[in-house]
Amino acid sequence: MSKSQPLVSVIIPCRNSSQNLENLLESFIDSKYKNFEIIINDDVVSNDNTMELCNKFQSKGLNIVYKKENISMAQGRKKGVDFSSGEILLHVDSDMKITADLLSECVELIYNGFDALVIPEESFGTTFWSKCKWLEKKCYDGNINIESLRCLKRDIYLELGGHNEKMVFSEDKDLDIRVRQAGYNIGRTKNFLWHNEGDLKLLKTLTKKLGYSKTANIFAEVHPKEFKWQANPLNRYIIFFKNIKYLFLHPLIYIGMIYMKTLEYIFALYGIILSKFKLLIT
Repeated sequence: MSKSQPLVSVIIPCRNSSQNLENLLESFIDSKYKNFEIIINDDVVSNDNTMELCNKFQSKGLNIVYKKENISMAQGRKKGVDFSSGEILLHVDSDMKITADLLSECVELIYNGFDALVIPEESFGTTFWSKCKWLEKKCYDGNINIESLRCLKRDIYLELGGHNEKMVFSEDKDLDIRVRQAGYNIGRTKNFLWHNEGDLKLLKTLTKKLGYSKTANIFAEVHPKEFKWQANPLNRYIIFFKNIKYLFLHPLIYIGMIYMKTLEYIFALYGIILSKFKLLIT
């Protein structure tokens, strides 16, 4: 690995994501670290102007590789790596933005002995429920049971087989667990990723949980211990209780967060039951 300015490959799976993607790409213009490439792996069913957007930012100087071979989040990330060349991989979502110093810090930490990095998130949005998501992530700050790595050395990613393409539920956590189990040194950045929750509606986040939970059985089979922890709502409520200070700082948002999370668990449980019933009758 080069000791000066290693190439960082940023992998971004997309699906009709042009509106958010424009904000993400704009944030890379301001990056203080310049030796990076961006791999956009667009969904095969996308019908927006993502390709035109990539051309626009290429003309602004960004090194962008556009492909349209994404059929699921995990597969989209893994396939995106196939089109990349960097010694360091960074996996981000299209509804995120980077801070100006993030890439520099990632490279510095990797060269100081870390093999992979967790990058904290700071959520923002326009609705009450997006504020609840912001507070939820505040409560999870630094919790290794929930946060997952996003940056790692390319050779480690390839050695471990990359993302599990069968997973939708916790595909990022699956990779995190395997990297940790392999004994690699995992650090955490001070810089963070902005996560745009947009005009989040309650029904949207509940529907999302329902969809993800239908593949929870795959994660449960591979990581039974970790799934048991995730599936137990008491573990989340204990975390929220440990952050009881937010009840006094943001009482309505804190109560809304508890309500939202409770409903998410109900919808997730319903999705798991549906998937098990489907397996029984097939």
